[in-house]
Amino acid sequence: MKKSKLYALTYLSAFPFFAIVFGAIFFSAGSLCFWNGWLYWLAFCVPTLVITMYFPQKDPILIERRICPVETRAAQIAGQSIAAVLFLGGIVILPSLDYHFGWTYVYTGISVLSAAAVLIGFIVVFIVFKVNTFTSRAIEHMEGQQLITTGPYSVVRHPMYSGAALIILATPLVLGSLLGLIPAALLILVIVLRIYNEEKLLETELDGYIEYREKTRFRLIPYVW
Repeated sequence: MKKSKLYALTYLSAFPFFAIVFGAIFFSAGSLCFWNGWLYWLAFCVPTLVITMYFPQKDPILIERRICPVETRAAQIAGQSIAAVLFLGGIVILPSLDYHFGWTYVYTGISVLSAAAVLIGFIVVFIVFKVNTFTSRAIEHMEGQQLITTGPYSVVRHPMYSGAALIILATPLVLGSLLGLIPAALLILVIVLRIYNEEKLLETELDGYIEYREKTRFRLIPYVW
């Protein structure tokens, strides 16, 4: 794919999503004075924009794999749909409604630290993209795919999901909501089920994965799981 087209597809997917997240936050909060909303929107959009600008130039094949493939199996399509609803409705809209109605409260310091956690999660994702050009949007085995065991893959087997999990769990706290932790936990469960499904494919189709699995014991969180 030509770089110009790749850049266009990347930005066309990123900027509308930024607008959707912005609208979901501030329409639900009922006010542009929702400072937690601004904090989260910036903590989410700025690193996403950095990734959007960096990788089409440095690793265009990775970006193609992140944009073009789509899931074909019913279970994974359902999982992605549930994840999208839980993300936007559960950990963005619900916490913003929480602010509007004053249901729960999170201390300012915790919200700020959680924003830092969101940034750390994106840094983890960035490092994973740098290390593993085979990171795809869909669960699939790609031609020429190699087993990656270095960098974050030497710590856990699914480091991209580790970064995503950190972003997910921190999001409601940045937005000042304890209620949002409930759908965040459900979204983590969706990720766990996806990991199990992905590992079944890797065990049968990626050379050396079984040995790697035995050597690198933890899937998502070091010394936990």
